[in-house]
Amino acid sequence: MDTAHWILLIWLGTVVVSTAVTGWIVLWHRLNLRQSALRLQAAFDALPFDTPLGRVNGDSLTVVKIAYRLDQDDHSLHARNGPDRWDSLWYAAGPGPSYFLAVCMPEGCVAPRWRVRRLDETRMRAALSGDHRAEMLAFGEAIEA
Repeated sequence: MDTAHWILLIWLGTVVVSTAVTGWIVLWHRLNLRQSALRLQAAFDALPFDTPLGRVNGDSLTVVKIAYRLDQDDHSLHARNGPDRWDSLWYAAGPGPSYFLAVCMPEGCVAPRWRVRRLDETRMRAALSGDHRAEMLAFGEAIEA
């Protein structure tokens, strides 16, 4: 084989190896995000919520919206990466009807801290304003086309 063939063979080998490595990195990242999301969902499901019909766990509620708080003034935000590293706001509706805001504050590898607030219907509507899907899930109203 002459030099041109060796250069082409080395280049093709490099492309194949780099593509495989990139694929594995993307796959690992996606699996890691999925695992983090499942961990946060399990933590939410275990939380107790006081409703007019009594105390229920989070798995009895309907999570209508999850929003991430990206505070620009928070200098530690730039060091964090991924949804399991940001404070997340979980809006949920339950029996009664009852409405809640659960703020998830991840703390590294330990279980996240949660702060739960009960919301009245007016505050829940204000929080979900403009998100027609979340409003429909929370209040059971039809979405206008």
